[in-house]
Amino acid sequence: MNYYQKLFWILTAITTFLRLSVIGKLGLTVDEAHYWVYTKFLDLSYYDHPPMIAYIIKLFTGIFGINEFAVRLPSVIIFIITSWLFFLCLKKLFDDKIAFIGALLVNLLPVFSFLGAVVTIPDSPLSLFWMLSFYLFINIIETKEKKYWYMLGVAVGLAFLSKYTAVMIYPSIILFLLCSKEHRFWLAKKEFYLAMLISFILFLPVVVWNIQNSWASFGFQLQHGFGKTLPSFSFTLFGRSIGAQAGYVSPFLFIFYCYVFYVVIKDAFVKKQQNALLVGAFSLLVLVFFNVIATFNEILPHWPAMGYLMLTIYASYLINKFWGNKKFRISMYIACGFALFLNILIPVHCMYKIIPIELFLPQKEAVKTEFGISKSEVVDISNDLYGWKELSAKINEVCDSYPKDKQPFLFTYKSYLASQIFFYTPDKRVYCFSAKIDAYDLWQRDISNLKNKDGLFITSNQFDFSGADKVYPFAEFEQPIEVPVYRNNKLVKKFWITVCKNFNPEMLQGKYTANIIGKKKTIRQGLTDTEHAVFKYINIKLKNKVFDFVISTISFFDSKGFNPSCIVIIIISLIILRKEEKKRFWILLALFMGIIMVASILNICLKELIRRPRPLAVFGEGNISVFYEILHAKSFPSGHTQFAFTAMTTMLLLIPKYWYIYIILAFGTGFERIYAGCHFPFDVICGALEGIIVSYIMVKLFKKYYKF
Repeated sequence: MNYYQKLFWILTAITTFLRLSVIGKLGLTVDEAHYWVYTKFLDLSYYDHPPMIAYIIKLFTGIFGINEFAVRLPSVIIFIITSWLFFLCLKKLFDDKIAFIGALLVNLLPVFSFLGAVVTIPDSPLSLFWMLSFYLFINIIETKEKKYWYMLGVAVGLAFLSKYTAVMIYPSIILFLLCSKEHRFWLAKKEFYLAMLISFILFLPVVVWNIQNSWASFGFQLQHGFGKTLPSFSFTLFGRSIGAQAGYVSPFLFIFYCYVFYVVIKDAFVKKQQNALLVGAFSLLVLVFFNVIATFNEILPHWPAMGYLMLTIYASYLINKFWGNKKFRISMYIACGFALFLNILIPVHCMYKIIPIELFLPQKEAVKTEFGISKSEVVDISNDLYGWKELSAKINEVCDSYPKDKQPFLFTYKSYLASQIFFYTPDKRVYCFSAKIDAYDLWQRDISNLKNKDGLFITSNQFDFSGADKVYPFAEFEQPIEVPVYRNNKLVKKFWITVCKNFNPEMLQGKYTANIIGKKKTIRQGLTDTEHAVFKYINIKLKNKVFDFVISTISFFDSKGFNPSCIVIIIISLIILRKEEKKRFWILLALFMGIIMVASILNICLKELIRRPRPLAVFGEGNISVFYEILHAKSFPSGHTQFAFTAMTTMLLLIPKYWYIYIILAFGTGFERIYAGCHFPFDVICGALEGIIVSYIMVKLFKKYYKF
């Protein structure tokens, strides 16, 4: 172990000790409590996120019990492993000294040192598997060994199971490969695509869960990320996002990182430096993507964290490069010193409340009070970590006044509030009846068991809610019980517990139930509903005069027994074969026609064997858009699509020069069959797969036994 590795482990030991001394002394954040609730309903995935965070928390709370320390311990451990991977990556790209500088930076930036290493959120495992993916990709670039692709596929798959942001990893890899002539050949190798297949297989549980739950999670994340309305540029939103990111990174270091961003672009895409290109590919896409979204929709400041993590690699290199410059060195001391100050200030304030928040508010705002609580206490988010044990004690006191067989259920109107109540009363079931769709809707689809039971309605001054008697169908509401919470002998917030008598779930308004999401479906029913929805979107929603003219013309000739799509593909193929392979034209033509014939015979056999009804037979006359082909049977698989993809794959394997022509023709044919109302999407997908598999096998056999 060399000097800088020893320094790394000394640094890690000190920071880990400090984190371990803090994690059990603070109440859980709303997010941590919510992810703990996941463990009460273990599943393939969840409404908000993939399941990795639930499995991790379940493991540690199963060993160490249900407490704050157990929930946060995995984050501390994961950060150690992530830091070591980060060190190894910098060591491979540069040297041990720069690697240690990088480790220091990661421990200084609040977004990693506190949020990523103390608070247990999906970003913790995401950062681990993101760094592991990057480390394996570096090994691929260095060694060109194929085995690392399969390891990479597993690492990315685990990142997918951690957080949807992992979807940016493969585009980052593709960007690097496209920009690097030396390594671009991997895009033509099967290992790259097998890695993606491995990742998808690992991600399948999340897909299955979404199929069964009407794609609730994907829909939520798309709306959460992109908004519910059409994009509209906003300087205010963008400025607010940049300010929040600067706070999470540390303001002075954020300025430096903006400079690093510029240097990475210049070194990667102008000077063509490989290390810069690696860092740039894995950081720029993430940062640009989320900051573009920030121009029209509010994002959380930790969303682009992986971009800053990657950018830290080049920041470490530049610090080492410019360290000899006195002005730069002084500015770095100031920037890093302030970041260290923030890292100390945040947990100290959370524990001891030392920041006078009222000094940062306008005087008129600072003196305002509501429910006897000053405005400064309302805006102090550290107060959210306190009061839960007092609330839990009062809840237990009220519940204990009931006979054991008639204990009331707990409910509230905000998922965040419900989760923290749930964590601090783990032996009781908590419900959330909210007009907003959230994870609780999926966990409480059937509430008939609550009929005629009493409930404890819990609210707080932080989430103002009035008129519970007008929303929730109980026979009687008692006077709310007030639970005040004090910090440093000062009132910081209040809870109220209202005893509600005799619940009638049948009278609860639909928007407060899970009706909008619907019942959990079987995989088959979920796939069928999804396929029908996609079919109707293409067949009906995308209708326009241009598509109607082109596709109706194709459909007309198809109905007369003349297939224009196939004829065009054959003619183009003949021209290309004749132009590029004059000497072997007849051999390749025979191969081409033989592959088409084998795939077509297989397609006919599958149609006769499966005999799936066409969309017209399923939906009925007048309910979908059709042209001249009035077809009712033998829908699976699509023969036209099979033909187009057979030709495409064959020609790409023989003469890849004109790949773009065949991709357009093949995908265009698949789209045309759905738009014309002749096939379902699954027919088209399987027709394409059939064509690809048959042509791939036959061309490979041909190349094996014929010198090509």
